[in-house]
Amino acid sequence: MMKRLIIGDTRERILSTLEVILKHWGYRVLVSSKTEHLKALLQETSPDLLFMGAPLLHPGENSVVDEVRTLTKKTSCPLVVLANGEFPSLDFPHETLDVPIDLFELYARIQKYLEKTPRKNLRLSLKLPGVLYRDGASHLSEILSLSEQGLFIRTGFRLAKEDKLSVIFPLMGMKKELEIEGKVLYSVLPSPENNYLQGSGVEFLPLSPENKHFLQTFIETCFLGELTPMERARMDLTDDQIQSLSHEITLKLISTR
Repeated sequence: MMKRLIIGDTRERILSTLEVILKHWGYRVLVSSKTEHLKALLQETSPDLLFMGAPLLHPGENSVVDEVRTLTKKTSCPLVVLANGEFPSLDFPHETLDVPIDLFELYARIQKYLEKTPRKNLRLSLKLPGVLYRDGASHLSEILSLSEQGLFIRTGFRLAKEDKLSVIFPLMGMKKELEIEGKVLYSVLPSPENNYLQGSGVEFLPLSPENKHFLQTFIETCFLGELTPMERARMDLTDDQIQSLSHEITLKLISTR
């Protein structure tokens, strides 16, 4: 059954960006910036997760704090407060997510609350050439998935668990390549069931801050590339803006106004 989220915020760009991303990840999303509409949604639906902008939780005429309190206490629905400063203390369970929003933090919260077997890291499926170095020899390989913490690499030979190695691969579109050391977590042997794939899952050893930054930027840029032009337009991010994001985390450019 498709998980359902309610997102309330007075900042339209935050709403549209979250809606596009979460729908792209396969969730049903209800969004609103209007207090009365939000109150109706909170009273009439049973979401699996709430994202609520901090300004809407201040007591007052435009507040939905009473409806949020009732819903979270009645259904134990998790609440994530979108905050970019101080907000009133709340007498019901909640977590915060800083605005501007970090894609990787967003992914972690979604996995934590909505998936039975949460993934720790945002993972890309891709085909990327790589060079694997082991025992002083180099081997041409192909990277089939990539995250902040590791990758899956197709090889022409079997790697043993705990084998130490290094992998060099290009960050396409960034005029940059990374050399990362890692160790083998598991290996896959070729069989008819996996279309005779042979490869290994590799966990990165601790990355330098610079390499982590480049890797995050690459993953985020690739993620944006998966979106359709219509989805990117709804996020209010032009192609020029996307191309210029090779040195910054994209979602941190979202206006907080």
